[in-house]
Amino acid sequence: MTATGEGAIRAWLDDVWGRAEAAALLAGGDTAEPLARREVLAEVYDPAALAALRRLTTEGVFASDICRCPGGATLVLLDVDGEFIARGSLHGPDTIAWERARFRNNLDLADPDGLRRRLERIGVRSV
Repeated sequence: MTATGEGAIRAWLDDVWGRAEAAALLAGGDTAEPLARREVLAEVYDPAALAALRRLTTEGVFASDICRCPGGATLVLLDVDGEFIARGSLHGPDTIAWERARFRNNLDLADPDGLRRRLERIGVRSV
């Protein structure tokens, strides 16, 4: 299976982030137990904090491939009713795989240090 192109992923990211009213960081990557049964590491509801998280997890360069590890934590986006919209697994300090099985295209983050600092502000020391 080949990686999905950057344009399609960016359009999808614009859509899901545009509907997101909250985000949660959950323990475990892509092979962990079901999302609903995972430990919640942090939750974000503040619009300014969500905007910062959006920027930090959507800016960068797509690798046209995925790494083979399952990732360390999962960022989930939730709508106004608290329903699941999307997820991205964090792979190390500098990469996120949005809907890994669907897109198969890691995003090498433009500002990994900024994401690390943002996660620390919401109480997450490592992912």
